[in-house]
Amino acid sequence: MEEKLWIVDQANKLLGPLVLKIFSSFGIHLNPHEPIPPHVLMAVLASIAVIIVFGILSGKPQLLPDKRQSIFEQIFLFFDGLNKEIIGKEGRKFIPIVGTLGLFILTMNYFGLFPGLSSPTTNINVTAGMAIFVYFYYNIQGIKKFGLRYIKQFTGEYIALAPIMFPIEFVSHLSRPLSLSIRLFGNITAEETLILVLVGLFAPLLPVPIMALALITGGLQAYIFAMLTSVYLSGAVSEEH
Repeated sequence: MEEKLWIVDQANKLLGPLVLKIFSSFGIHLNPHEPIPPHVLMAVLASIAVIIVFGILSGKPQLLPDKRQSIFEQIFLFFDGLNKEIIGKEGRKFIPIVGTLGLFILTMNYFGLFPGLSSPTTNINVTAGMAIFVYFYYNIQGIKKFGLRYIKQFTGEYIALAPIMFPIEFVSHLSRPLSLSIRLFGNITAEETLILVLVGLFAPLLPVPIMALALITGGLQAYIFAMLTSVYLSGAVSEEH
């Protein structure tokens, strides 16, 4: 059960009837009491926050960068360095995907630290959705680059071993979105649950050290997700097949 939030109740009062009407026109029947679930609204708000904040930070580039542009450049260089280290010379073209995922997950993880909000990443549907996207994306990139030769990712170099290698590699690749989604979901859920329990048991200021730790773990989980996305992309587009 997801936490009841005031902002979710208001969103459902304002937009719920419209959402129900739109989805019912496609034959999709939602929960009439809560057509907009908390994790969906939080994910949408996180998306809007990322677009606004980084839209402002990117702004119009200047020859002599101000503080705003310097922050944006440092974030760009962080993901650029990550991709170049893992993927190599092709890493820069994947910055939009890896960077967006990292920043989006970071924002969602931190939402749970604000009163009246919750982390969408405590819902397995959110983490699984992103992990499945990564799975299809890196495989599509591999197919775009190598065409039919990409099948060697699953069969290996030697045709004689293909009947053995294919099931192993197929299961290995399928386990990647499962691992990505459960790792992020489990860590953020445990972190947010611990904070809520401490708030309920002790004075409001006592959970502050745990919330400080949550800042670190939330950032770390976003980094791990982005890093593994780079690793999977590297395996898909690497020349060493």
